[in-house]
Amino acid sequence: MDKAISTLIKALMLHVIGMIFEVNAINYCSNHTFPTSLGTNFMQFTKETVTKEYAVDGQFKALHCCAKGYRSIEWLKDGKSYPWSSESTSSLILYPQAANQTIYARRASKTDEGRYTCVLRNDTHKIEHQIVLKVLESSPDVPLATFTPQNQFADIGGSARFFCEAFVGKKDLPDISISIKWYHMSDGNQDDVINDNQQEVVKREEEEIIGSYLTISEVTSSHFGRYLCRVEMGNSQTHRLEMSAELINALPIETNNFIFLNPYLLASCAFVITLIGFFLFLQLRFYYQPRVKKFAGSEAIFFKSQPFTHVDCNYI
Repeated sequence: MDKAISTLIKALMLHVIGMIFEVNAINYCSNHTFPTSLGTNFMQFTKETVTKEYAVDGQFKALHCCAKGYRSIEWLKDGKSYPWSSESTSSLILYPQAANQTIYARRASKTDEGRYTCVLRNDTHKIEHQIVLKVLESSPDVPLATFTPQNQFADIGGSARFFCEAFVGKKDLPDISISIKWYHMSDGNQDDVINDNQQEVVKREEEEIIGSYLTISEVTSSHFGRYLCRVEMGNSQTHRLEMSAELINALPIETNNFIFLNPYLLASCAFVITLIGFFLFLQLRFYYQPRVKKFAGSEAIFFKSQPFTHVDCNYI
């Protein structure tokens, strides 16, 4: 009797946990959407598209394709359309409450590994996104990148947003700390001057996946440069993942100022101009060199630069 009650309680707990994960899966696509997607209706992805996903065998797993402006959405695994022909293809199923933008499995298995594609269509176009899912036997020793930050272009006075994310899995030991933080690189060295209010840590799937948004609301010239996202498990450098991206000035630098501020480019331009001038000098010298020809005891001087219209001969 006690064993039956224990089994029932365990099943109920798993069901409740599964329901919690499903609720989080619903909210995933509605949180942290691109500001540029607000107030627009054309077909588009509404947040960063994760290209790699990981799961531990037997744990909950969800894949997302957050978008708007489409008439239909289709999921495929290794080229086979959903619904799958059998569970040997995949155990992931659609979650209708998330507008079919999410597929999930309460217990992922090795058969779920593969390349998943979501295809969005409207009346005239289609766009697609691919996600590679790998199912692990146990949690990794080092963080595994799921989304690598991308270079961003911004104007002074504009805004910019970076995102990074990694799979860390379940940690059975409570004293293992997992952290994620952004750094602004200065001359190749980390410069930890980024305010915490510019960074927002996000977690999903029972904190097995951790990410961070870095938001710069008003870009100044000091913001340009490289940014480093560091994910650490414990205090060991061997359990660390580093990813970086660059914030680039979208406005072109004025040519004149850029040349004089860059001595290497200035020297290169001077060398090229000198070389061109030297070749022009040689060509003109050859072009205007006089040619002497003899005609029956007389000499005639011709210049190549003038057309041959007459000959001025001096007879002795």
